[in-house]
This record gives sequence, structure tokens and C-alpha cells, in this order.
Amino acid sequence: MRKLTIEEKNHYDEFGYVVVPDLFQKEELSGMNEELDGCEAPPQSSGEHEGFTYQLAMLTDKTKHFAHDERILTLIEDIVKPGIAIFSSKLLTKLPHSPSVCHWHQDDAYYTEVVNSDTRMSIWVPLQDTDEKNGCLWIVPGSHKQGLQPYKIQNNGTCRKALDEEEVDLSKAEPVPMKAGSILLFNALTWHSSKGNETDQVRRAFIVSYQEATVPVGRGKQHIVLRPVS
Repeated sequence: MRKLTIEEKNHYDEFGYVVVPDLFQKEELSGMNEELDGCEAPPQSSGEHEGFTYQLAMLTDKTKHFAHDERILTLIEDIVKPGIAIFSSKLLTKLPHSPSVCHWHQDDAYYTEVVNSDTRMSIWVPLQDTDEKNGCLWIVPGSHKQGLQPYKIQNNGTCRKALDEEEVDLSKAEPVPMKAGSILLFNALTWHSSKGNETDQVRRAFIVSYQEATVPVGRGKQHIVLRPVS
């Protein structure tokens, strides 16, 4: 169990994200993959929800334990405060040779329809090594500082409340390749996207969005306070 270092916290504040390596053992991720092989909702083959399994933290005891893991909560406690609650959770599966993209977007374009939060953020945990070939996340560093942007509805791919690419500057976008066992923390206002999976292997990402415990609601029954305000 460890907290963010000063350098990691500064990186998160400045750029809207930070990658922390080696938080989980690969054996843990293998066990999670085996669990999901047996109970994962069949990913939709097309449409806005393609590849998503929602309410992931409520799926099994193992997925619940992962979303509630004290290692994660301790890592984010200097970001999400006072207290920590789950807003929502999901699995994003990119099947082999899937061309589906997740458009450039901000999570808060979806989340503020439910409730506002001052510290909301997400963890993104790859269950396999991720790179540009199998659909790693792309991020525009520092984009969270521009606040919530207008969006337009796309008619293909996922994450359809998309930033208007003719109106925003994506020139600084960069891929964030990650090793399995690492964890990405990113602000709910940070611009991010992902491309298709060009490989022969599945790519899964375990995603949980957290917010301060003083916000009274989240995404329906998924909302749960894990660390009350002391």
C-alpha cells in the first residue's frame, strides 16, 4: 500500500493524469481474466455500448473486491476528498481485430448529467499489456484545465458524446502504453480516446470512477461510500 509521491501528484495536477506502475501482481490480473471469462456479459458487437460491461463492481465478489481495494483507495486519497465513493464502474473489452474507436471525450460530459463533483476521477487498469496496436488510451495532457467542453453526438464508434475535433486542439495528444499491473489515474475532465485492436488477443480495461463522499449520489445503485468523511 502506498500513496502518490509528490512527483506523481504534481503530474496528475498539471497534466490531468498519472500512471503508477506495478500496483498489482500479474497473478491477480490472471485471476481477474479467468473470472471475467466465466461471467462477463457478452460485449455488444456494434453501437455506442460495443465492448462495455457495466456495473462491473457489482458483477461478482472478485470484481467488487477489486473496485474496493485499499491499495487503490490509498493511492487516490490525496485526489478524491473528503472521503471516497464509487460513482460507477465498467469493463471495456476490445475484441481481436475490432476496428471500434472510443471518440475523444470527457467523462464529465456523461457524469454531470447525474451530479457535479469537484474531485471526480477514474482509474483505468489494463488486464493485458496495452500499446498503440491493441487500443491503449490516448490523452491530451493538461486538457482538464479547460473545463467541460461542448460535445456533438457521433453516429459510430463508442463514447459518442464526442469533442468536436474541428473546435479543439488535439495536436498534443499522446498514447499512454501501459504494462499489465500498472494503473492510470485521470481527471473526469481530461480529454481521452482509444483506437481499435489490431492484434489477435483480447484487450480488457477495468475502469472505476470515484468521487468525494460528500456528493450524495452516483450512477444509481452503483454509488457506494467506501471511505466516509471522518
